[in-house]
Amino acid sequence: MVKDGFKIFYNSWSDYLPGYLYVLYFLGKIRNFVPDVVLYKLPAMLADLVTGYLIYRILVKTKGSRWAIIGAGIYLFNPAILANSSLWGQVDSLTALTSILSIYLIPFSFILSAISLAVGTLIKPQTAFMLPVILVIMLKERWNVQKVFIYLLIGMAIFVTGFIPFWNHGNLTSFIYERLGLSLNQYPYTSVNAFNFWGLFEFWRPDNIYYQIGGYILVSFLTLFACFKLWKKKQAPYYLSALIFAASFMFFTRMHERHLLPVFAPLAIIAIENPLFLIPYLGFSLTYMANLYYAYVWITDNFRQVFSDFAIKLLEVINIGLVVFIFYSFARNLRMEWGKVILTANKFIHGLKKRNATKVRVKLPKISISPQKAKLFLILILMFAFVTRTFNLGSPKNEYFDEVYHAFTARVILHGDSKAWEWWNTPPAGFAYEWTHPPIAKLGMVLGMLIFGENSFGWRVPGAILGVGSVFLVYLLAKELFKDETTGLLAAAALSLDGLALVMSRIGMNDSYILLFALLSIYLFMKQRDFASALSFGLALASKWSAIWAIPILFILWLRRKNKFKLSTFIYFLFLPITVYLLSYLPMFLTGHGLSIWWGMQKQMWWYHTGLRATHPYTSSWWTWPLLIRPIYLYTSQEIGGMVARIYAMGNPLGFWFGLTSVTISAVFAFAERNKKLGFVIFCYLIFFVPWAVSPRIMFLYHMCCAGLLN
Repeated sequence: MVKDGFKIFYNSWSDYLPGYLYVLYFLGKIRNFVPDVVLYKLPAMLADLVTGYLIYRILVKTKGSRWAIIGAGIYLFNPAILANSSLWGQVDSLTALTSILSIYLIPFSFILSAISLAVGTLIKPQTAFMLPVILVIMLKERWNVQKVFIYLLIGMAIFVTGFIPFWNHGNLTSFIYERLGLSLNQYPYTSVNAFNFWGLFEFWRPDNIYYQIGGYILVSFLTLFACFKLWKKKQAPYYLSALIFAASFMFFTRMHERHLLPVFAPLAIIAIENPLFLIPYLGFSLTYMANLYYAYVWITDNFRQVFSDFAIKLLEVINIGLVVFIFYSFARNLRMEWGKVILTANKFIHGLKKRNATKVRVKLPKISISPQKAKLFLILILMFAFVTRTFNLGSPKNEYFDEVYHAFTARVILHGDSKAWEWWNTPPAGFAYEWTHPPIAKLGMVLGMLIFGENSFGWRVPGAILGVGSVFLVYLLAKELFKDETTGLLAAAALSLDGLALVMSRIGMNDSYILLFALLSIYLFMKQRDFASALSFGLALASKWSAIWAIPILFILWLRRKNKFKLSTFIYFLFLPITVYLLSYLPMFLTGHGLSIWWGMQKQMWWYHTGLRATHPYTSSWWTWPLLIRPIYLYTSQEIGGMVARIYAMGNPLGFWFGLTSVTISAVFAFAERNKKLGFVIFCYLIFFVPWAVSPRIMFLYHMCCAGLLN
């Protein structure tokens, strides 16, 4: 459009109405100034922010600033909202914004309200679902015929005017009908991956007029009945909006998975008014996230279905149940007050405290170990870890699994070849230049080869030694945190026996590097050695970007300090990690490449990890990792004498399966007992694990290395 203008745009296929095309036109104008990965998500993210502000403005009048902030917060920080806009960059956030805005503006200017409704409909016809709500407001406020006529006339004029720049054939009316028909009929199916009523009968089932009429009748009945029941409510428009968006998603045909999003803004408002509606708000948030994930994988991964048919049907039934709950709450005028909710919660917590104070706690017998025995046990554990990580480390002699990227590139760096830093080069067959991660791990392999020679032992031994170091650091961390020698020894022993940590220490990749440096940074920060901690964090970040998840852990530890505002701490963590990260690219600069190539590589890394669309037989979803559903064959040799050698990346089932149970029990125990140390461990586990839920790239079990050791 920027190049050729509006007139010829519809000569090629597009099911977008003109409203969002104007947004895309503006994005095209500023494309040279904003990275694409941010650019196309920017409208949705800005719409979310404005919607959050509107929620605040709506609630501050009736509930005060504190509750208004809470209402805006539960919307803005809802993972469902973030997934749709910040991760996927979909247009539905604009529908949510214009829908709420059309109601909010009526007391100030009914003309602006009409414009908002028209613009929203011009972006996406779903915004027109607000017309019954606007009609209720007109009737309640007893608008005269002239005011109603002006409202409708302005809305229609704005809607029609939006098509004029694109109008290139026939008369304008037929052109508008043509574009609307194409937009509404592009997917003539009952459910387009939407977890709704029609999805119960299968997705992508051909639609027909009878299904459509059935949906219209049901939603119309629910809307009319709700209008009658909500007539006297002060926030009736938002109650009604929530029902309309939920019911239309559930019972209209041709719905996509994303079309539920506009329900969250009105639900956030009425949930602050009546906490009973937190139930559908939270319920829809969970099912919407699942629906987005299902559709995203289905679209990007060759129509792969990530949930079983039973799970999908269950989620659809839950969604229907939530709509029924909303309608029933309206019909019965069910209400709950926040005062009672808070009082009940306080009674529950007080009861827990009282029970905890009086009950006889069951404790494991304390194991007392003398310092000499503790030292002996630690040496034995470390010796075991060393032997298992270094024995026959040079086998297989050639690169296997991702060593064809990491170790191969380390060998290229060893020879001073600039191709190691040039993502545009074509590598030899069977290999690839590894520029998708920072270079510390590859430099570690170079160091190993300088000492032990350019061979498999040389590029693997640094990672193996770091793997032993991780066992030692887990001992130090557990001992420091719980002030107990036995706990430290048990933690170290558990890690030394874990198969996933073992295998990832014996391969020329970067996982053992980030693991050690992240643990070291956390331990040193606990000991208030901030300079060394900042250096270690820089090394972790220069091993793998996912080290950034150590920041919340360091932040929690910082909050526990007495002297929080020590200037040197801020200086160290502000400058040292960046310096270390830049210095890790020194070999690249020595080949003659400058900052422009360095910056280009950072962008390539970002695009790779946010846009990777690939398949692999051993890829797995993040939620399967604690269950060890999809371990990885890293290596299988040729058959010799009926025998094969294999390397299998799989966590210790005892550690993972019982660890998952222990995490759950420990979380409950930490809450009930107010055990901050145990709560901190749970937090560390979650912060290294849960963020993978929103990762757009393919993933593998070994991505759980940092969280897995906390089991």
